[in-house]
Amino acid sequence: MNALFASAELFAELQRRGWFPAWLALLLAVAAVVAVGALYVFEAGGLGVVRRLLLAGVRVAVVLVVAFLLLRPTWVREDSAQRRRPVAVLIDVSQSMDQKDPRPAPEDHWRAALAFDLIEPNKPLPTAPPEKEERPSRFAVARAALTNPRLDLLNRLKAIGPLEVSTFGTTRSGGKDGNDLGWLKTQTPDQPRTALIASALELLNRDDNDLPAAVVVVTDGRENGGSKTFAELAERFRDRKVPLHVYGVGSSSFGQLRLRDASVPESVFQDDIVTVPVRYAVKGVAAGNVDIVVKFGDREVAAKRDIPVREGDDIREQLSFVPTQEDAAARRQEVTVTVTVRPDGPGARDPLTDTVTKPAQIITKKLQVLVVEGLPRKDFQFLMRALQRDRRVDARFFLTEGDRDAMRLGEPWLAEFTQQVNGTLALEREPFRKLINAYDLLIIGDIPGAFFTPDQQQVIKEFVTEGGGLIHIAGKVHAPHEWLSAETGRHTIADVLPVEAVPVKFPPRPPGGRYYQPFVPALAPSAIRSPLVALEDIPTDNAMLWDRTARTEAAEPPAAAPERASQTKQLQPMEWYYPVTRLKPGAEAFLVHPTQRTPEPDDRPLPLLAGHYYGKGYVLFSAFDDTWKWRFNEADRYFGRFWSQCVYQAGVPRAAGTKLTQVSLDTLEPVQGRTGQVYARVLDENFKALTADEVSATLERVGGGEDDKDARIPVKLQKLSGQDGEYVAPLTFSRAGRYKLHVSPGNRSPATLEYRVTLPPDHEQAPGSLAEAEMAKLAAESGPAERPGRFYREEDLHRLPDDVKAQFATFTKREEVVLWNRWPLFLLIGLLSVEWFLRKFSGLS
Repeated sequence: MNALFASAELFAELQRRGWFPAWLALLLAVAAVVAVGALYVFEAGGLGVVRRLLLAGVRVAVVLVVAFLLLRPTWVREDSAQRRRPVAVLIDVSQSMDQKDPRPAPEDHWRAALAFDLIEPNKPLPTAPPEKEERPSRFAVARAALTNPRLDLLNRLKAIGPLEVSTFGTTRSGGKDGNDLGWLKTQTPDQPRTALIASALELLNRDDNDLPAAVVVVTDGRENGGSKTFAELAERFRDRKVPLHVYGVGSSSFGQLRLRDASVPESVFQDDIVTVPVRYAVKGVAAGNVDIVVKFGDREVAAKRDIPVREGDDIREQLSFVPTQEDAAARRQEVTVTVTVRPDGPGARDPLTDTVTKPAQIITKKLQVLVVEGLPRKDFQFLMRALQRDRRVDARFFLTEGDRDAMRLGEPWLAEFTQQVNGTLALEREPFRKLINAYDLLIIGDIPGAFFTPDQQQVIKEFVTEGGGLIHIAGKVHAPHEWLSAETGRHTIADVLPVEAVPVKFPPRPPGGRYYQPFVPALAPSAIRSPLVALEDIPTDNAMLWDRTARTEAAEPPAAAPERASQTKQLQPMEWYYPVTRLKPGAEAFLVHPTQRTPEPDDRPLPLLAGHYYGKGYVLFSAFDDTWKWRFNEADRYFGRFWSQCVYQAGVPRAAGTKLTQVSLDTLEPVQGRTGQVYARVLDENFKALTADEVSATLERVGGGEDDKDARIPVKLQKLSGQDGEYVAPLTFSRAGRYKLHVSPGNRSPATLEYRVTLPPDHEQAPGSLAEAEMAKLAAESGPAERPGRFYREEDLHRLPDDVKAQFATFTKREEVVLWNRWPLFLLIGLLSVEWFLRKFSGLS
């Protein structure tokens, strides 16, 4: 019964909406008809056949109408039709759209003029350079183009299909009115990231019949809001057969220059060659030339000009100059490096320039160096050769356990030290003092503790206090072990060392063939930029030489140069060091052990190379004697450079004066959004470690205006616990730009640290031109093969609406006519009324 009724409904397109079962309604209707028939057949009274049939028919009609109302029937009609698919418009409102691009090429200038309706939109761009270069923001250009009455883009797109306008930045914001663009005039590009890919993919999360005919994207091509790639986005649009039409906003012809670093020694020698490695980055300059100029004070001392420009994030050049007597007398003892990029091509405008200035003091005489060693260790053998070849050094040598007869012959040996009694130097205090003070630097190795008398050791301490330099290279046999074992109250050389230690004896032959597990020293955080441990000219390359497991985040090389970093060799490992217990107050660690720490309560990375000022002089302590291993496959490249820098660091203060305030940063390249620390080592006017609890400094943002809240910020450097003279303060790199940190500790020796904070490569406000190639590729690879997307600049925009083809989606229009409305009810009332009238007329109750 139900199947029959359903078939009838389908055939007749009649459907019921009532809850009453159809079979029961039909059964009741039949029963009611039979009952009505029987009622009027046996109805009393003198009714004729015609009247009986009429009354029975009316009663049957009433029953059928009631059954009809119980089924609540509906007449359903379906028609197939087509409608236009919408056209989606995505407008980039991220912060990168607020950049005001330089537009050096004429075509880029005229493109902006076209957007602002200053020239005809469907004619070739003028070729003549404009009289004045304007710099509207990218968003201002995009807004002008979208509201340009002669282009009439949105109205023409509206004729293709319903317009769906959205903005996007971190997320997509839909529901923008495409008819009234008043909202566009007040829109601000302030979104901190660009989720272009995610916003475009969101438009595809629809049924096939609801997909847009095309998606028009207005953007500069910056993408930093997700993990998907443009290739994945194009593939998705190609699979769904939706073309992407991209209007690229911004200049693609301007260049960028950044002088990343110029390594200049703090002390240089007159009449000696000074090499200045220069690193810079160039983007967006296809052709042109680069000029690099080096000045000492106001005098140009080196230059490279007309270098063919090439793009790259780490371009390197080396320039050399020889400081003269004129430079030594210059008022400004500083080196200025200037890089200038001169673009070529039609319409090329102002050159790009960047400059960095570094302090550099000229030493006018050779350093006088005395090296005293016990046995001729391998480090001594190679160090002796290196010092003899160094034109900046005049060195003498002595071996306490060497052949005295050979050393009495004179140069390069110091014959005076052959005067010994039972292994002790037999020189009175005053002759010894005159002999030692003829030198700028004393290098002491593994000598017996009794070689120098107590008076002589006191003279050495006075020599350092008055400005002389001292380097001690620890040994396994005698020093510093025997100095630390001296009787209480004796003046020993250990007093001037920058570290504290206890006596440790080492066996002549290590058990198992090794004293310790092999290790490569690690850079201490405060020494990342120190020239003392710079074995490569490029700081990031230098960081890779030292131990990598102990490297802090600040010392990591930037991601821009992973290939070069992976190819940088690491130093050969060492197998021995002299353990120390702690640094002395005011001392600085340059190299530390990658895993070992000092004993409690100090518990810091164990220092392997440390230095400090003792009075006016500088003292270095080397806890290892295996640097000769660094010559493996490298000769003197690392070994010679390391020891020459140690010699200059410790020996120069006597020749050039003591630096009372030193400031350093713990990161190679400060990046906006990260933090770092600034370290200061301060001596007072008596050349003692400063004991104040804090040191005042001022952080100045170079180029900051009076309204700039970051123009000048006070900084307080706090003393490190238990370490007089050593101070630290955290720095937040909140804004990109150049900064100067002025430290004024009240010792009449202020210091200044200059650094530059850069933006991360994917930062929304990082300089960058329009990603034209990427956007053109994305558009061309989207959509079906017969109608792919396209990329547009302002001169092409008049064609965009014509390239967007209308697409239609088939839909079914369903119309329902409710049959159980008031008319059947009126019919029921009418039939009941007619029946009542007929029965009354026939005399029936």
